[in-house]
Order: sequence, then C-alpha cells, then structure tokens
Amino acid sequence: MRLILLAVTLCLAHAEVPQLPSYFKVCARSDPNFGECVVKSSREVIPHLVKGETMFNLPPLDPFEIKELTLSHGQGRGQLNLTLRDVKLLGFKDAYMLNYSHDLNKTTHFSFLLAVPQLKVLGTYIISGQILLLPIRGTGNINITLVDTKCMVRNNATLKKINGTDHLVLNSAMVHLDPKRMYIYLDNLFNGDKDLGDEMNKLLDENWKEVFDEITPHIAASFLEMFRELTNAISKQYPYDLLIPEKLP
Repeated sequence: MRLILLAVTLCLAHAEVPQLPSYFKVCARSDPNFGECVVKSSREVIPHLVKGETMFNLPPLDPFEIKELTLSHGQGRGQLNLTLRDVKLLGFKDAYMLNYSHDLNKTTHFSFLLAVPQLKVLGTYIISGQILLLPIRGTGNINITLVDTKCMVRNNATLKKINGTDHLVLNSAMVHLDPKRMYIYLDNLFNGDKDLGDEMNKLLDENWKEVFDEITPHIAASFLEMFRELTNAISKQYPYDLLIPEKLP
C-alpha cells in the first residue's frame, strides 16, 4: 500500500518539476481518459519504486518493514489482544492498479483499486483473549498470506496554501481488502503445546474468513496512517497544479 499511494502521487506529477525520473508519465485533468492515464502510468512507476528511489530517499519497498502493530478487539471475555513486531510485508513488487477515479470538480476525493496476487505478513506475535469464541494465547512467529487480493483505497484530501501555492494534503484514507483466500499460521501457541496449537491453527485455517474479518481491518488502519504521512511528505513538495496540471505543456 505504501508503494501504491506513493506511485499515485508521483505519477501525476508535472513534467516541469525538476529531478523527477524519466519513467513518470504526466496525466492532465483535461484528459477525458484521465483515470486510464493514471493506471497506465502507475504500471510503469511501480516496478521502479519497489526497488527504492534515492532522489526521494525511498528505501526498497518489498519487503515493507513495520516495527510494531497492535490491535485490541472486543470487550470482556470476548476481547482479543494481538501485537505484531518486526513485521515484514511482502508482495508489492507484483501489485498493479486496476482502476483509478478522481473527482476533478472537488479535487479532494480520489480512489483506486489495486490487485495483489500474493501478500505475505511475516513477523513475531503476542496473542491473548478469544478468537472464534475460543480462548487463545501464545507468542512466537506468525505467517499470514493473502491470495489474489483486491484492495480498494478511498482518500479524502484538502488544498492547503504552502508558500503561496495550493498543495494537496491527504487528511484520511479508507481501505477495503477482499482476498480470495487467507492462510494463517502461528507457531508456539499455548506455550508450545503441539496438540492444542495444531488444532487451533486448523480452526483458524478452516474459518479464515471470520478470522480475516476480525484482525485485518485493524492492521490495515495502522498501515494507512503511515501511508498518509508518506503521501503528504511527497505532495507537500509539489503544488497541486504541478501534480495534476489542467493541461500538458
């Protein structure tokens, strides 16, 4: 996701802005096929950005590393507490945009649909509470794999004056993930009790959709906050009329 939001921001950039790499294609607001232009441009940009981009101080994005994510879901006996640490997110190198829309009248609403063939979340975990109405506890390594995921991202932004020019500032974003399948495995559940751990992992796998609905929205929300900060850091460098020009030169 971090890669895609950065790609969307940069692939709209104006040709006159210095230091932009040659692989960025400009898309103008007056283009009747504006959304198609952005999609085509993003497919050129993503393979370059995933390797890292020194001019933007951008490290390689696959894997995308996050130090810690925490979620607390439910109340009382039904509460689930999950902490992920040293997280590595892999799979963005194969991601591609399917469509893009931008309300050019309001300027502040844009969305895109992303396809990710395989998205892996690797790291360590600490879990306690209940999941699928069953008690769960443990600490160890976690492997979550999402297969053929469609990711819809919706963004709201405003125009803010910076040094006398309008810049697009992202205020909020929402994401909806829709995988065809999720696989999840937690080792060392129940203090290493193999029978209990194997049975719980089997239940998690058989009921993957319910598990996905419980844990993924909270993790995605943490990702989006980081993406918002990254996107704003880029967009503040370029005025809105340069990022999304009315016409091409």
